[in-house]
This record gives sequence, C-alpha cells and structure tokens, in this order.
Amino acid sequence: MLPVLFATGAAVDYGRRNAAKAQLDAALDGAVLAVISQKTNSIASTSLLNMETQFRTEAAKVPGVTVTSFNPGTPVSNSATLSLAASYTATVKTTISSLMQVPVMNINGSSSSTRNMFQYINFYLLLDNSPSMGLAATDTDVANMKIATGGCAFACHQHTYDNKGRITGDSQTDFYHVALKNNIKLRIQVLRDAVSALVDQANASMSLSQQYQMEMWTFNDSTTQTRLQAMTPTLSQIKAAAPNIDIAYAYYNQSDNQTDFERAIAVMNTTIPASGTGITASSPIRFLFLVTDGVEDTGGSVTNQSAGFQIQSDRFIGPFSPSTCNALKSKNVRIGIIYTQYLPIYDNDFYNRYVRPYEGQIGPALRSCASDGLYFPVASGGDITAAMLKLFSTAVASVRISN
Repeated sequence: MLPVLFATGAAVDYGRRNAAKAQLDAALDGAVLAVISQKTNSIASTSLLNMETQFRTEAAKVPGVTVTSFNPGTPVSNSATLSLAASYTATVKTTISSLMQVPVMNINGSSSSTRNMFQYINFYLLLDNSPSMGLAATDTDVANMKIATGGCAFACHQHTYDNKGRITGDSQTDFYHVALKNNIKLRIQVLRDAVSALVDQANASMSLSQQYQMEMWTFNDSTTQTRLQAMTPTLSQIKAAAPNIDIAYAYYNQSDNQTDFERAIAVMNTTIPASGTGITASSPIRFLFLVTDGVEDTGGSVTNQSAGFQIQSDRFIGPFSPSTCNALKSKNVRIGIIYTQYLPIYDNDFYNRYVRPYEGQIGPALRSCASDGLYFPVASGGDITAAMLKLFSTAVASVRISN
C-alpha cells in the first residue's frame, strides 16, 4: 500500500505544482505586458524593477510558492520593433511527497513580448489656394454659382483687393463674395474643413506625447507662397490657422498664371529635411501632403514644357511634372497627394483649347509624384475631408508596414 500511497501523493503534488506554475506564468505575462505596452520607445531600468515587483507581488498570493530568482531580459529595439523578455525560478511545497524526502518541487517559466515601435512623424501641408480652388464644391453648388454669376462656376480671378485701381480694400461685389452671400460652398472652404478634421484625427490617434507635428503652407504663384503655421507639436495651432486658407487675391492687371508647382515644391525641398528613423522626436519620418487640382499655370520655363501650351511668352499651362518630386523623394520624404479633380468645362473656350487636350494626363502625373498608396483623387462633389483622413491613416500605416 505504501507505493500506491506515495504514487498518489506524488500525483497530487505534481498537480499542485502545475497549478502554481500556471498562476506564476500568468503573473509573469502580465508584468511583461504592463511594461511593453507603455507609451514609449525605450524601457527604463525603473520599469524593469517595477516589472519584478509586480511579478513578486502576484507570486506571493500563490500558496506554498517561493520565488528563488527573477531575471528581466535586456530590452531589444530596432527601427521597427521593441522586445522584452523575463524569466523566473521558484519552488512549491509538497505534501505527501515530503515523506519521501521531496519537500519542494521546482518551477520555472519565461515570457516575452514584441510590439511595433511608435513612430514620430512630421507632416508638411502644401495646399493649393490658386484661383481654381474657387470652384464651387459640388455639382449643386456649381449650378447655383452659374445662376448667381450669369454663367461662371468659379469664385476666382475676381477675388479682388483693388477694384480696378479705384478702391483700396476687399471688393464686396466680386464673384468670391457672390458665393459667400449665396451660401455657395467652394473647394477652398471644404479644404479648411478637411484640415480641421485632420488635426482632430491626428490628436486622437497619437500614442506618444507630441508624436505628430505639422506645418502648413498655401501656394499659388512663386511670389505668394505662404507659411501659415511653422512646424508645431501643438496641433491646435494648425486648426486655428485653418480659417486663413483662402483664395489668392487677383489684383488689377495681374496675370492669371497663379499655379506654380515647381517653384512651390522647390521651396518645400529647401524647407523639409531628410526623413529620419522615426524612433525619436529629433529624427522624425517626414511627409509632404499636397492638395491640388494638378494644372500648372505659371510664367517662365517649366520642366515639362512640351506637355502643355506656351500661351504667351510669360505664361505656360500644362500638367504637373512628376520629376518635380524627385528631390524630395531622394531624401526619403514621402509624398501624399489629394487630387481635387479638374472639372471639365466644355462650354468654356479657354478650357477646350488649353486644358482639354491633356486632361487625361493630370491625374496620372500626380499619381507618379505620390509615394506608393498615397494618391487620392476627389471628383467634383467628392468628400475632400474623407480623402484627407484616408491619406493620414494610410500614411501612418505605411510607416509601420515599411519598417
């Protein structure tokens, strides 16, 4: 009967040992996860001490258990992931087995966890505020704008500051103010809303303090590229500056060539440093977000001179040249583009002569400039805000995937 009794006792003690191990393993998993889930890209020595304290506190609740060692592993990080491991040894008292000179049974266990590194990202917003962004935002708005103006779908080229030199100040009778007085929403107004929504989403999705920073520019011709807000970790400053996104003024006798991509992006190339690793705030990954209708209308020479039309000696109109983006891409700056599709106006002679011949090239040219997966076209009446939020989420996801 003694062998049977000892075998039964050993089975009972082995069961107690396994139950204790399950509790200790769960305690170790919890301690490791509590550290690895902290919103930081590094693990401090105090966090490792806290991990051990948490484990030992939970282990003390398991009857008969004595922790004999706890070994926190050295955190391992690279540009993509952060890993942490820990192990323990312990004993649990026996009952009947102690009669056979086996007073304790040994237990050991280990746990590890790996997660993606949080990425610091700087976003540069380059927003086209040339007259073509004065297009009414939806098909209904276009129709209403034509009624209000006697046929014009744009509140542009007439946003005047000096009414033919006769007054100084903002003319209240130009088409821009016609749109405002008739509650006709313009693309430029939708763009303001999109920027505000972008800020809200960025704030809501940050895992680290000041993980995302932003800078905002508008551009039209080479002399009026404007930095509305310098790079800031306080994204509410971008939102506060959004109401300043407005159609560029057209002065009396001023040329209409007010969309100069090459000079605007050249300025951004000198402004935006090369992308970093994204692991620290001082070495962020950098994105340029460009919102535009994609039609170059500028003075002087351009890269793709043969793609469009030299209307006058000082005016060229044509599709955007993808080579404009090469300098930024060479610095690993990632480019996201929202193409506010150029509305075909086939009852307009200027459009038919100077835009219609290459209208099918506008979108593909912008797509070639954009980094992979970061091109979003928005048709007339489409949701620019939804496109902006999709661009943001795709950009952040692309950082995790590529790393």
